[in-house]
Amino acid sequence: MLDTLVIGSGYAGSAIAARLAPHGRVLVVERGRRWRPGDFPRGVVGLGRAYLTARHPDGLWAMRLGAGTGVAFASAVGGSSAVNYGITARPDDHVFDAWPVTAAQLDPYFARARDVLRPSASPRADRLGDKAFLDLVEPGRRVDLENTIDWERCDDCGRCVPGCNRGAKRTLEDSYLALALAAGAELRPGTEAIDHVALPDGRHLVALRPTGGGGGGCEWVTARHVVIAAGTLGTLDLLHRWRLPVGPRFGERIGLNGDGLAFLHDTPHALTSHSGAPISTSVRLPFVDADGRTRTLTVMSGRVPAAALRFTAAALALAAGRLADGDAPGGASTPGSALRRLRDLVVVDGGGALSRSFMFKLDAEDSSAGRARFTRAGAVIDWPDYADDPILRFAEARLRDWAARTGGRVIKSVARLTGGRGFSVHPLGGCRMGRSIDDGVVDDVGRVFDPRGGVHPGLRIADGSVVPGSIGVPPSWTIAAVAERIADDLIAEQRRART
Repeated sequence: MLDTLVIGSGYAGSAIAARLAPHGRVLVVERGRRWRPGDFPRGVVGLGRAYLTARHPDGLWAMRLGAGTGVAFASAVGGSSAVNYGITARPDDHVFDAWPVTAAQLDPYFARARDVLRPSASPRADRLGDKAFLDLVEPGRRVDLENTIDWERCDDCGRCVPGCNRGAKRTLEDSYLALALAAGAELRPGTEAIDHVALPDGRHLVALRPTGGGGGGCEWVTARHVVIAAGTLGTLDLLHRWRLPVGPRFGERIGLNGDGLAFLHDTPHALTSHSGAPISTSVRLPFVDADGRTRTLTVMSGRVPAAALRFTAAALALAAGRLADGDAPGGASTPGSALRRLRDLVVVDGGGALSRSFMFKLDAEDSSAGRARFTRAGAVIDWPDYADDPILRFAEARLRDWAARTGGRVIKSVARLTGGRGFSVHPLGGCRMGRSIDDGVVDDVGRVFDPRGGVHPGLRIADGSVVPGSIGVPPSWTIAAVAERIADDLIAEQRRART
């Protein structure tokens, strides 16, 4: 019998496994396969072939489309760490004001997670033009970022997304999962949990099978504790499929973390949208909402992934007229601007328009007004007017102000096109932490509220779905810190059960 079954190997599942493995038998199941350096897709064709479908259940990534939104997610050992930029940032303290746990209570867990993830700042960031540009447009508000990257091995190839084939990015296989396996945890890639039975004595039976149902039958395992850490969409899917009794807040108040993307195209300034360097700097801007609450908008200096570089440069050069924001300044032509745009149709390099463009990549404390809807493919997030969230409107106004002061043409988000939608890779909530079943699905240590009273014995949730709302920065560090705290409480519970 297992002491702990962990479903999912992302930032939460890996952290839970690393801390629980020294205290008992731990099994981690991950629906995705293991991707090693050299295995990741190359180019647009490779990305297409790596798309996850029913016929290709071991794909690396997929998207789900809801009303007004699209959500992209990874399916791999290590979760999103396999395909992200490795950005590690802590939210502003006011984010936790509405949480059932304070910033001070989370401080030691942020420190613990940082010790494992080992982020560091890029030693080459000062050579790029982004810092000087942000200091020009938002003086005093620049916040440089840290990444979980081995900078000595990184050659700025531009392939952090969809996966580093050079082994320079430190994924969870190099940090939390390595700790878990060294302490005796078992990891089963390509395995999904399809059913669950809660036994009268508090133990759990969970049915496991190979991902997609092929290559083997169903195996039932018994565990004293089950931790669901399958990512926001994956966890929503499991709870819905298992028909577990949960509270009325299930599937509500989902934030997309203000994910958004626009461009300030062909400015007079040397910038690095076209550069392969990882995202290394940002500005944090305060926004005061209608209730007088301060929310954080983070604008990062984005990078176009190498696989999409030619397409992006050509699309911006050809379609700037249609995509340009009609309410923004047109951007006065600068010497050579037409030649730079023409150059981007031929070759993407330091002489083209993209090399003078700022990729306006957003994370923000949005209003967390999304709701889950369950389809045959799984949970989708409906938020029809996501693009009109007040903090995203604020971001658009800020970008227009930049254009007025520095030159360049504002290329609006695709969410603003007819039939467009906002895309996110950071859905948060749906099983949010609360002080009671009236305002949450789990308590502050991930125990699942039971509408019949109390909590479900031996069952916890510990991933982005428990985060009460959008946090305004990339969430991986926060998710790991929350999971560290849940792990501490779970270890204490297991010790009490043995005495």
